[in-house]
Amino acid sequence: MKIHELIKNNSENITNIIIIISIFLFLLSYFKPSLILSETITSGGDTASHYYPAKYLKEYLIPNGKIIGWCPGNYAGFPIFQFYFPLPFLLMVFLSYVTSLQVAFKLVTILGIFLLPICTFLSMKFMKFKFPMPIFAAIFTLPFLFHQGNSMWGGNIPSTLAGEFSYSISLALTVLFFGLLYKGIKENKHILINSILIFLITLTHVYTLLFSFAASIFFLFDKRKFAQNFTYLFKIYFLGFLLTAFWSIPLVFKLPFTTTYNYIWHINSLKTVFPDILLPFLALAILGFVFSFKKRDKRIEFLSFSIFTTFILYSIASKIGVVDIRFVPFIQFIPMLLGACGLWYLIKNFKGKWLIVIIIFLLTIFWVNDHVTYIPTWIKWNYEGFENKPLWDTFSGVNRFLMGDTSDPRVVYEHSELHNSAGTVRAFESLPLFSGRSTLEGLYMQSTISSPFVFYIQSEISKQISCPLPGYKCSSFNLTNGLKHLKMFNVRYIIARSDKLKDELRKNPNVDLVKKIKSYEIWEIKNISGKYVELLNYEPILIKTKDWKKLSYEWFKKDNDVHLVFVDKITNNDKKLFNTIKEENEIDLKSLPEIKINNNCSVKSKLENEEVIINTTCIGRPLMIKVSYYPNWKVEGAKKIYLVSPSFMLIFPEQENVRIYYGKTSSDYLGIVLTAFGILIFIYLIIFKNFTLNQKLKRLLKR
Repeated sequence: MKIHELIKNNSENITNIIIIISIFLFLLSYFKPSLILSETITSGGDTASHYYPAKYLKEYLIPNGKIIGWCPGNYAGFPIFQFYFPLPFLLMVFLSYVTSLQVAFKLVTILGIFLLPICTFLSMKFMKFKFPMPIFAAIFTLPFLFHQGNSMWGGNIPSTLAGEFSYSISLALTVLFFGLLYKGIKENKHILINSILIFLITLTHVYTLLFSFAASIFFLFDKRKFAQNFTYLFKIYFLGFLLTAFWSIPLVFKLPFTTTYNYIWHINSLKTVFPDILLPFLALAILGFVFSFKKRDKRIEFLSFSIFTTFILYSIASKIGVVDIRFVPFIQFIPMLLGACGLWYLIKNFKGKWLIVIIIFLLTIFWVNDHVTYIPTWIKWNYEGFENKPLWDTFSGVNRFLMGDTSDPRVVYEHSELHNSAGTVRAFESLPLFSGRSTLEGLYMQSTISSPFVFYIQSEISKQISCPLPGYKCSSFNLTNGLKHLKMFNVRYIIARSDKLKDELRKNPNVDLVKKIKSYEIWEIKNISGKYVELLNYEPILIKTKDWKKLSYEWFKKDNDVHLVFVDKITNNDKKLFNTIKEENEIDLKSLPEIKINNNCSVKSKLENEEVIINTTCIGRPLMIKVSYYPNWKVEGAKKIYLVSPSFMLIFPEQENVRIYYGKTSSDYLGIVLTAFGILIFIYLIIFKNFTLNQKLKRLLKR
């Protein structure tokens, strides 16, 4: 290599290193180490409610050899990490063995923010863009990260602070995947590393996986290399799928036991999508597109095509049961890469490019700083933790009074914006963390069939309701009905915050005030058994239906005492157990037959995290378990677990001692087998590849 080329390369490398370090220092000026390394429990938005799952993973699931399991803390129980993304939480747990879980949690929640610039730089390098395009792309991640146009869509800092840190990590990995995919396709290499990236992307966020898959279709438009490109894509996605099968296969098979959240977001103006901070970079993106169109640059065509696929995904989102707005961040981010291309084309013939890079970096951080308003305050709010909030003494006092465990009756809290002084509006979702007691409302509302009923109850007892699920209309304030529903869910205590609820509770003879802690009152519901397993008062009705979600919700709203049991086909054993069997179109919810059940028997039970132990003399009679139904629940001492309204389990015991436990289904076993197969293929390819390389090396040495 000639001396001037060596000097040029060294100056470029030094510039790249200086700018990358400067980007990290700029980010650290906002995410101050004193906050991130303090051992407090992160608060703020949805982020606060993610800490309890991380702790549950570390203290219960992993010691029991699990990643996916049952969590009783919210929604009458739900399958934790089956319908949310386990990889960031696993990383938190692994980090917590060298630091505290509080610090590990904080580090992982900001990981995607720090990964995005370096992953973007590497991606553009893999695409063989020349200096200074890759470092421009890294710099241009800053306006995207710091834009304040939204705080819920994903990718930017406000969304990350609101709780979308899994999305942020997955976005960074997706950008890296784009570069390695392009390089791998062109060179017909890197199958293993791209398969690993697909594995990592899948287990951090499904929206980025859908985006990656859709963008990959670009390479199938090359008619000359269609077969080669198709084979390459098939290999990496198939191996990636096998590696994730332990998680993805059960997820697909068990989707019927989730609650759909296909919310359609209404964007009021273009400025919401492209706020002022992004506009100069959008102008450069147009230049980049025009220049590349003239030169037929396949790299820019690939990036441009990915924007097109995002519009398609956005338009069909509600039809495939996902949230449309989660695809918009790609529409915001990819133009930043095109903008870096535009600037690169403008200055490619200039000398002293390293100086231009420094100038662009300084201009960008000044521009970003000038447009940032609330982000520093939000960062401080989140990472100073619950312990430094104005309401901490009151909040911790409520939790101390309610101290217990999962076997105790549940606690419900009134939804209110006033909880925000404790750290987040969702502060009391963390009752299982701070008090040990289970509550109803929680973060992962799509993960269970119980969430529509939980939010309906919330609307009956709260002055301010949220009712977030499309397709499920909530109630208005109705404490009488609310108390009946709370008893059904084995709730003993109500945490009241608003004057409206407090006044109504004082008028109601079915509750007692047991504790007042400043602005909060804790009320106990009278005449509650406190049992998670109870004999039904009336004979249940067996309904053959495939639309049990709708029917159960209508039953719940009509305040019936006769429970419905749902099956998709009726067996001979069902006919022996149920006296009343109906087709869906035969049922009249207004006049269900009330046939009393002889209750001269006893039921004792103990609820654990993943087990219900029952001792009963009610042989052959219907026992309702007030825990969310899910296919993984198995029973010893009864033939079958039925799904009973609203969303619970029902058994007919055949012996005095009955055990219900959380086990595995056929889809779980299939997923585990496929993942094991994928690991074997992966190991084989590594060994075979190394063997081939060693053979080539030996042949070269012999020559």
